[in-house]
Amino acid sequence: MTRVRGPWVRRPVLLALASVVALVSLVAAAFGTLRRDEPATGPHLFGTLQTAPERAAEEYAQGLRIAHLQVDWSRFEPERGVYDEGYARQVRERLQAFLDAGMKVEAGLGLNHPPEWLASAYPESVWVNQFGERSTAVPNVVFSDPVRGEVTAYVAQVRERIGLDRVWAVRLGIDENGEFAYPRALSDGRDTGEFWAYDRHAQAASPYPGWRPGERTYRGAPFTEDQVARWYDWYLNSLADAVNWEIALLAGLGHHGPVKVLVPGAGFYPSDYAAAVAAHLDGTRAIRLVGRGVGFFRTLGLLDHGARVRVVTTALVDGTGRPVDNGCRAGDPGRVGSASDATLRSWSSTRYVVAVARAEGFERIDGESAGQQVAAYGPDVMARAAGQFDSCRLGDLMWAFDHNLYDGTPGSSLAEYAALVRQRAARR
Repeated sequence: MTRVRGPWVRRPVLLALASVVALVSLVAAAFGTLRRDEPATGPHLFGTLQTAPERAAEEYAQGLRIAHLQVDWSRFEPERGVYDEGYARQVRERLQAFLDAGMKVEAGLGLNHPPEWLASAYPESVWVNQFGERSTAVPNVVFSDPVRGEVTAYVAQVRERIGLDRVWAVRLGIDENGEFAYPRALSDGRDTGEFWAYDRHAQAASPYPGWRPGERTYRGAPFTEDQVARWYDWYLNSLADAVNWEIALLAGLGHHGPVKVLVPGAGFYPSDYAAAVAAHLDGTRAIRLVGRGVGFFRTLGLLDHGARVRVVTTALVDGTGRPVDNGCRAGDPGRVGSASDATLRSWSSTRYVVAVARAEGFERIDGESAGQQVAAYGPDVMARAAGQFDSCRLGDLMWAFDHNLYDGTPGSSLAEYAALVRQRAARR
């Protein structure tokens, strides 16, 4: 493994947000302006997750146009400020193979695979829940400015060493899957949620420092439901702010192609929010989802609505809804705020997220199948995906996963996916 020490683009532990913004501008100036790659606004585009470079030409011939390129931060920067040139070369070669095949490249930057040194360098910046338990699974870009500084330096090196200017779209999120959520809970046995707002940086920003979910008093006085709602809304706003920061980071580094915010499942519903606040965020049926901040009916509207920002529902054919995997209807966005709880819960995850996103003003919404790890594929899986794709008027579709087109997975062959692509093309 060839390791190359890069330029030292770091900041002190007490890095202010203003300094991060300034760093972005300096890096953009230092490395020049990236080629402007306009997002596709006409035909639908189709691709796969974990695309195999050796399959790219074959898939292009079958009508697929997007390849997924994943970068792993832990492999790219195994030591702080030291970059594995051998690994960077491998990623560049995969990127070039996709481009040679004619594919547009959608990249994941690998923030959900942080290097081990990050937590050691910034021990007060790791995630901490209300029980004092620590998680180093993903970088704490929600609350820690020092971590944001390291992410800025890393993405700048990806831009220089791999070629972000040749990437069409970038996938964004926060949690272990790179999606729009706080990290997973550490314990499967608790009937309480885990709220990741107790590191030093989070507590410095908290509207009620020291208050913990379930507590009914604060500094000797009753803690009201209004105060609970204010605390929790701050928690949700902080999550959305982190994704907006990622969007701004990419723009500052010159990436002007699509940015795709990955939205997993349906999250929790308005009735779950009301119940959780009334219970002081403790012990309700959806409290684990509440802890992860997946209240998309409250958070999607907080995201940057720029033309290149796309909401992606990653839950096509996830087996939800009654009937299963039901599609969208024209009046859904107007019903989000007034439909009964039972009605909203009968919608598939995709139908619900699309309705919320459109109600919040997002026009470009893309889709992604959930994958067999969520719901097993069957012989009719492509037909169900096509039904959701068409009825929800989605833009692009990414299929999870590339290997499932070749390994005999029921309903998920390359021939079946190509037929879906041809049918959409014939309707133009």
